[in-house]
Amino acid sequence: MRTLTIADNWKDWKFGDTDAVMIFTALDDDKVPDFSNRTLTFKIASTLNNDLEHPKDFAATATGYIQDKNVILKTEDVKQLTPGNYIVELWAMSNDAQKDAVYPSKGFAQFTIEENSMKVSDVTNIPSMTINAFWNAVMQKVGTLTKGAKGDPGKTPKIVIGSVTKLSPDAQPSATLVPLQSDPSTYTLNLQLPQGAQGIQGLPGTPGVGTKGLDGNNGLTPTIDPKTKHWMIGNTDTGVIAEGQAGKDADPSKYVTIASFNQLRQQVQDNATALDALQKSAVNKDLQMQIANLTSQVTDLTAQVKSLQEAKSDTSKSDEPAKSDNKDDQSAKSDTPASSADSPSTPASSSTTTPDSTPASADPATSASSANTSDTSASSAAQ
Repeated sequence: MRTLTIADNWKDWKFGDTDAVMIFTALDDDKVPDFSNRTLTFKIASTLNNDLEHPKDFAATATGYIQDKNVILKTEDVKQLTPGNYIVELWAMSNDAQKDAVYPSKGFAQFTIEENSMKVSDVTNIPSMTINAFWNAVMQKVGTLTKGAKGDPGKTPKIVIGSVTKLSPDAQPSATLVPLQSDPSTYTLNLQLPQGAQGIQGLPGTPGVGTKGLDGNNGLTPTIDPKTKHWMIGNTDTGVIAEGQAGKDADPSKYVTIASFNQLRQQVQDNATALDALQKSAVNKDLQMQIANLTSQVTDLTAQVKSLQEAKSDTSKSDEPAKSDNKDDQSAKSDTPASSADSPSTPASSSTTTPDSTPASADPATSASSANTSDTSASSAAQ
């Protein structure tokens, strides 16, 4: 927040006093700002009924000068002000960015111009006694004046354009001439101009009348040179080939021909049909029945062989003592074939005894081998 305060020692002074200095302190957030590259201007306004919060009329501008981190206002720069109460702001314009910082951010600083003994603040209502006294004082002063020595030629002032501030349409225009700190003979002219009121919209203008331009020349149609196969624009060879380059031949070994694919598909369909027919045929069912019968017969033969082996073992043990006591009985027993013993009948489908075949009392291993051979044959037939 920006603040601006005035020292009390010269807060009040009399009209006509042009040898006084008012001292102001400007702060940015309680810190002294750097005014080295800024143009300082005091803007002063009168108040209505001494209301120090609300300005009445813009009264004057004056240059601000830097002194010991303070800003001073010389009374000689506002000698045109009449007695009364005034409020004041400090405007600090950046010479680079052309932007203004206004002090204070809230309210105003204020000073008072007191009436002097002559009461000449209102020249339209001056008492005759006051005029006579003023005249006598002036004539007395003139009598004491003597012509002084000729002064040195002054420097021609230079004026440079400063800022131009746009104000609202109802504001009063103003201008300030601010001397540069580095060159007092050069002044910056700052203007504060109100924006003009918006005028009435003008009538639409008459539509323009034009003429049609001439037709352009026909462009060149591109052609193809029959020898080079290049695009030609007129007689200019563009070097661009108008035909595509021939592609590489395909490698047939990497692809399946339609004929071979159809042949493979037909073989798959034929095999599937044959397999389905085989599974549904009566011959397949007969083979399955035959395999079941042969399996049953092999089981029976295996049981018979086992029974014969056990019977032979028992007979051998019972006949050993009889051989030493009775040779006739042994001969009679030897004349009787083993086939006369009671045994289960052999199925007709297996390789059993015939009139010329080996008796059932033959080696059991042979019978088991025959049974295994029959089982193998039945399995091969099933397959």
